[in-house]
Amino acid sequence: MLLSVVIVNYNSGDYLKKCLDSVAEKFAAIEYEVVVVDNASTDDSIALARKAPKTLFIMGETNRGFAAGCNAGASVATGDYLLFLNPDTRILSDNIHELIERFKHNPNAGALGCQNRLPDGSIQTSAYGFPTLFLVFAWAFRLREVLKLPGLKTLLSPFLKNRFGQFNPHDRPRAVDYVTGAFLLVKREHWRRTGEFDQRFFLFCEEIDWCKRLKETGAQTVFDPSFEIEHYVGFSSQKEKPRVLLEKYKSYAGYFEKHHSGFRLSCLKMVFWTSIRYWMLICWLKGDREYYIAYKGIQRELFPGY
Repeated sequence: MLLSVVIVNYNSGDYLKKCLDSVAEKFAAIEYEVVVVDNASTDDSIALARKAPKTLFIMGETNRGFAAGCNAGASVATGDYLLFLNPDTRILSDNIHELIERFKHNPNAGALGCQNRLPDGSIQTSAYGFPTLFLVFAWAFRLREVLKLPGLKTLLSPFLKNRFGQFNPHDRPRAVDYVTGAFLLVKREHWRRTGEFDQRFFLFCEEIDWCKRLKETGAQTVFDPSFEIEHYVGFSSQKEKPRVLLEKYKSYAGYFEKHHSGFRLSCLKMVFWTSIRYWMLICWLKGDREYYIAYKGIQRELFPGY
């Protein structure tokens, strides 16, 4: 088997069917299989997608998280290449065979990401540098929204070019630290060498951690914009925003605990403590009870006893 497509589904509605339809259309010329791992969905997403060709469905009794779902799918997949694909994506390009051939003949590459486009056709950032304290600080205080302002973006581009993914070129192939898990193509031998996703990451940072471990083996993650997908960005997670927010805090904390220590980890905890208290105050002033309670829960989870 050339390619195994692994999709983890959780309440993806009709997006899963659209994703599988696009795979069947665009991958018809190659040998492929699809493994859909369902994390105990309660909607009709699986029923809508049941007739997809070349697809095995693995039904979970609980929501084990994205990393665990990917590992379960990869454990039964038989392809020489593993493609971890989000259910809220749609394949746009016809050149999957050429993409795999280039990937195959790049001996330094162990993982590959492609060009992600939003439904309006604009480019979604999909290639990044590994998280730093600066990046996490910017996320925790939502500075990315400020940096989107045209004048400020132009002014700060030279400084932010290697710090924020959206300031890096997305118009040419290049080696990167990591690509998003919406489309992550992996060579089987590198999956074995690097190991599976760390299941301590429930929803976020599993691909970052894996690409970092891949890099430590001497292999590269590459970005290739010649292949494109459409990404609807977090359709399932949008329904559970407070829970998703908690998981992102936990995943960043887990990533720093695993890959950093001492001063950097202490600084991260200070950043998180300050940002959580700040947003609790903002939500209280705005009367946003849902998110006030959410941030209070995050504080209890990350800083028990306070």
